[in-house]
Amino acid sequence: MKLIVFCDYGLDDAAATYDLLRRAKGYEAIDLVAIGGNVPPAVALKNALKLLAGLDFPLPPRVRVVDTTAVSQPYRFLKDIHGDDGMGDLLPETQETSVPVVGFSEWLLTAEEGYALLSLGPMTLVKTLVGRAAPSRFVFMGGNIAETPNYHGYEFNHALDREAFSACVKLPHVAITMDTCRVPVLNIQDCGLSGTGMLRDLVRRSRELTFRSGEKGCYIWDDLAVKYLLHPDWFKLETRADRDGNLLTVARYVLNKPFTEIVDE
Repeated sequence: MKLIVFCDYGLDDAAATYDLLRRAKGYEAIDLVAIGGNVPPAVALKNALKLLAGLDFPLPPRVRVVDTTAVSQPYRFLKDIHGDDGMGDLLPETQETSVPVVGFSEWLLTAEEGYALLSLGPMTLVKTLVGRAAPSRFVFMGGNIAETPNYHGYEFNHALDREAFSACVKLPHVAITMDTCRVPVLNIQDCGLSGTGMLRDLVRRSRELTFRSGEKGCYIWDDLAVKYLLHPDWFKLETRADRDGNLLTVARYVLNKPFTEIVDE
């Protein structure tokens, strides 16, 4: 099965991509669609390529990056949260990668049903894809039910394109909402993280920047969606309605291990 991942390449997207790629057995191909959201589309593309060039493990076969810079889409450049380059200012700008890059319009023409879909940003272009070819599995990070919203009354990914969000969640899905992520054992703001490697560097930088941005707590939001893909038994599913009336199949984290203990699992 092919895996398609939509990422807006802030710090938590980078951590999620790293975590996914190093455990990506079983997928015949992986397409990383670099979209606007936490950063502009051009910055998302640059960050995707920079991340792949800096990986400290071999890439799985048949990884591509999809360039969406020619397509209109919403974004906010959240430098206080994600750093001046949008990805924590951790990686050098001069690294190069041989990973192929394909334009979104060309790529969309090749879309076929039956893929797995992981959405980690606004759903503007996800709506375009699923309108052409439906996924067989759909997991996304976005939305909130009871947790306090973080952007204009909504979760950030939902807020940037509410219409696309409402359209996409009509498909069978699993939602990693703010309610999934914002639980005490997953908060690393007060405990930090030891050890070496790119993933841990990204997580530590996320924590550092929460003190600059004034966020209450540090949660590696998008990586929880990857954890669900890898370990669905860590979660319990329930159906809840959000403030717009969307019915979401929400994953609740029930393993109760701290994030510092599951980061490498």
